[in-house]
Amino acid sequence: MPRFEHAGISHYYTIIGAGFPMIFIHGLGLNHQNWLGQVPVFKKNFTVITYDVRGHGGTGTSHGPLEIKDLSGDLLALCRHLKIEKAFLVGYSSGTLIAEQFALDHPEMVAGLCLVGAYARVHGVQMVMKNNLSKWLIGARMHKLMAYAVAQSNAKNVVQRGFFYRIAKRAEPKEALRIMRASEHFLTTREVARIKCPVLFVYGNKDRANEIFAKEFTEQMPNAQISVIEGANHAVATRTCGAFNTILSDFVEEIELPVEPSLHFH
Repeated sequence: MPRFEHAGISHYYTIIGAGFPMIFIHGLGLNHQNWLGQVPVFKKNFTVITYDVRGHGGTGTSHGPLEIKDLSGDLLALCRHLKIEKAFLVGYSSGTLIAEQFALDHPEMVAGLCLVGAYARVHGVQMVMKNNLSKWLIGARMHKLMAYAVAQSNAKNVVQRGFFYRIAKRAEPKEALRIMRASEHFLTTREVARIKCPVLFVYGNKDRANEIFAKEFTEQMPNAQISVIEGANHAVATRTCGAFNTILSDFVEEIELPVEPSLHFH
């Protein structure tokens, strides 16, 4: 199993394909398998890297308080481990916070971003309610119910729902709680708008909790591209896989990523 050590934690990742590095960052309660619908498509032209965020899948948990900057530091450690000088980042849900932070911390290392169901500091009635409900479920030790909600939201059929439920049950509840709390005092959309690389935002038109962020990012980042998938909820990468892959493929082709790989393996 490919692993790297950082901050006293053992981190799990996968790597496949050849070409310019494309790193995928999953959302809360999921793991690297969040991207099973993307890996076979993009490995044909890119080196595709997926990894498990702290407390998820095969990665260990934090030893104390957690900030999004710590998760950005994990991503930097992964890049250094693989000797990646520059990459294209794809983040989903809470994974977009990590991608946003990393692009601000290390702009020279980011060729572009695709932010799926993106948000910034948690605000707005629906988003606050969603966050508070998730925190309450964890506090009430109803982790399995939260895992079911994650699976139901991300799955497009019954088989996939069972698959995601098994993954979500394995997520460490205390680490999920740390990430949710960190999102409450994360950067504002205005601060995120300082990102200079090409950015693609992708939302489902039924993603009610994130409507406020789609509006704010549209206003504050006029040079970014925003695509809305009709009939989709928050989980466009898993529930509308084909449409999402086409949008992402078109974007990376448009911004003309380097053809030669920037990976130098051990």
